[in-house]
Amino acid sequence: MASFVDIVADLPYQKLRGFATNVANYQPIGEMCPWEGGDDRNDYCLNNNNQDKSCCEDPCNLSGEWNGAHSELNYVQLMEKQMSTIGFNAKFIVDTGRNGVTDMRDSCANWCNIRDAGVGSFPTTNTGHSQIDAFLWLKTPGESDGCTQLLPDSTSCPRFDDMCGSSDSLGSFSSEPRAPEAGHWFDYQIKQLALNANFN
Repeated sequence: MASFVDIVADLPYQKLRGFATNVANYQPIGEMCPWEGGDDRNDYCLNNNNQDKSCCEDPCNLSGEWNGAHSELNYVQLMEKQMSTIGFNAKFIVDTGRNGVTDMRDSCANWCNIRDAGVGSFPTTNTGHSQIDAFLWLKTPGESDGCTQLLPDSTSCPRFDDMCGSSDSLGSFSSEPRAPEAGHWFDYQIKQLALNANFN
């Protein structure tokens, strides 16, 4: 994060309002924890502290890697703290188009057409957080991240990425339809996202 802050410090950030987070990703919104520690890391949930608190819910076990930004709200809080060290009062928008389910991946490194995901919070400017301007569906729910090795018409995918064949990816099970190319409509996926939606 420090190197990113250095890059921003060299920009004319008087013209920069802030950042978009979780774009096209699945990280849960979570709850913002109280801040403990310096500006570079929130220690509130680290070293097995406060594990009984709901804000420490950590489905990807990021706190096990000494990462206190284990949910989007905690990540935004860290970004805000870091940017304030260079005098930048950053604002944020958070992509909630596919983060309604908190714990559906075997590995949080997997990102392509994740099975059992759900749509998250409705787009709104009423976020409850002064630094967050809006929750938005930046990645259109139902838009494929990428294709399986075979396309729905059984031809080879010209831009296949191994991540789209992960154990968490739709289309990797023989019982599921193959995924179309990135950006194309994936009907099977949008039905799962709707079925598992959590707008809270």
